[in-house]
Amino acid sequence: MRPDRYRGRPDGRGSLHRRPVGLFGRPPWSGRSTGALLAGLLVLFAGLALSPAAGQARAELRVGYELVAKVNGPTAVTSAPGHKKMIFVTQRHGEIRMVRQGHVLPDPFLDISGLVGSRSIEQGLLGLAFPHDYRKTGRFYVDYTDRKGDIRIDQFTRNQKKPLQAPVTSRRPVLRIPRVSIRGSHNGGEMLFQGGLLYIAVGDGNDPGDALNLAQNLDSLRGKILRIDPRTDETTGRTYRIPATNPFVNGPGRDEIFAYGLRNPHSFGFYRPPGGQLEMEISDVGQARFEEINYLPFRLVWGANFGWKLYEGVSPYDCDRERCPAGLPVIGSTNVVWPVLTYPHTLGCAVIGGPVVDDPALTRIRGRLIYGDFCSNRVRTAKPDYGWITDDRRLGPAMPPGRGEHPALNGIGEDTWGRIYLFSNFGQIYRLEQKAVAGKKGSKKKKKKKRPSKK
Repeated sequence: MRPDRYRGRPDGRGSLHRRPVGLFGRPPWSGRSTGALLAGLLVLFAGLALSPAAGQARAELRVGYELVAKVNGPTAVTSAPGHKKMIFVTQRHGEIRMVRQGHVLPDPFLDISGLVGSRSIEQGLLGLAFPHDYRKTGRFYVDYTDRKGDIRIDQFTRNQKKPLQAPVTSRRPVLRIPRVSIRGSHNGGEMLFQGGLLYIAVGDGNDPGDALNLAQNLDSLRGKILRIDPRTDETTGRTYRIPATNPFVNGPGRDEIFAYGLRNPHSFGFYRPPGGQLEMEISDVGQARFEEINYLPFRLVWGANFGWKLYEGVSPYDCDRERCPAGLPVIGSTNVVWPVLTYPHTLGCAVIGGPVVDDPALTRIRGRLIYGDFCSNRVRTAKPDYGWITDDRRLGPAMPPGRGEHPALNGIGEDTWGRIYLFSNFGQIYRLEQKAVAGKKGSKKKKKKKRPSKK
């Protein structure tokens, strides 16, 4: 049974928060020896002795954007095992480019532009995933829409003699999901490996309003998070295998489904806090009113229904404004996992979720979930808290080109070292960097002497 804070507990506000557990815990010296206390005081006094004196400039740590490269229509940024100094960037039209130390290599890693259909911004080469055994096997997987608008998950293999090239002839089709409507929208595209299995985000395929209600239909792969083993099943001859622990195996619904009730899950990610259990984040793009982020323990995502199209955010979707005014709390629905963070379309139009920051150099935001929006330059971070989110705040500076201008944030990725990359639909790829910036010099205000009044 799922805890009430995930099922049947909407709030209806612009964002959802709760106080972190143990915020005011025992004092740091509680239960420690006198020697440890004295040692701590000595460290404290030493720090005070080294602190800047009055009048000296104090350094302030700030997170900013470092332009790394510019490519045509980036849709995903990731890294591959064995290539620690390189990132791989998918381009909408069908190429995978390699960026090494700020330079885009002249030849693409893979070019499947002849297979890819990219007539709209929600189509094209959308996802790329390298399994943990990539160095040994050379196999990797891509997610794209073909010329008919169908979603394709294909396997490719790098060239053994030229490891920075993967021939198109190495293609092995894994999975095909038919197009829903002529518009060919809501395709998701994010793919990640976790525990040797491939997780795939798939949108409902129909805009507006998921007219066929596919996200709630367990006989459709649309509007879902799928989980498969992409290796060929030698027993059945199928191009992929079904994990026996998937929630709908041997029951109603498609065996590939891991979670459902999603409109267009643009991005998702996994995070294991130090000493804790695995957690999962799913960012789902809204219809006309709300954007949402779901964050919960991984074990609770198993078979979960995230509510679309019954709800958009925490409000009912398929009814008129008179009966269901915006922000009305929903009571008594126990079969829906509610988002932990929502915001209205007055602040954006399409949520772009990112990973929990794990870059040791980003001390100010390490351990915080990063996210943004396609239609605004608001980039924010929030603190994961045992499957919840707290302390939602602005990252700091607006994403280039600057405040009030449209950066068209298209995604957030990370490399082997945990460094964070934000990329624009216009082509710029930025890496988050933390630098010490000189602050204002401290100075003591002098008291002005009062002049004697004239009589």
